[in-house]
Amino acid sequence: MNKGFGVTVTVPQPDGQEPKTAPLVVVARDERDAELVAALAAGPQASAETLRELTDEEVLAYDLDLQAHGSAKVLPILNL
Repeated sequence: MNKGFGVTVTVPQPDGQEPKTAPLVVVARDERDAELVAALAAGPQASAETLRELTDEEVLAYDLDLQAHGSAKVLPILNL
């Protein structure tokens, strides 16, 4: 069964610039799967870290479809 997870994804930048980090919510089977989904969505050099599993209320608030494994939404700010 899929669950919702809060994840941060970090993408390295060219020329030694500071990496960019963004918060996402993703639909995945477990924490490791959530990290893989987020990293794949952000590109080949990205890394991801799962912050926590979302509550049922948060899944509804972010309008996540738990049947849609691999879906991800970028958040404007980290609010997990």
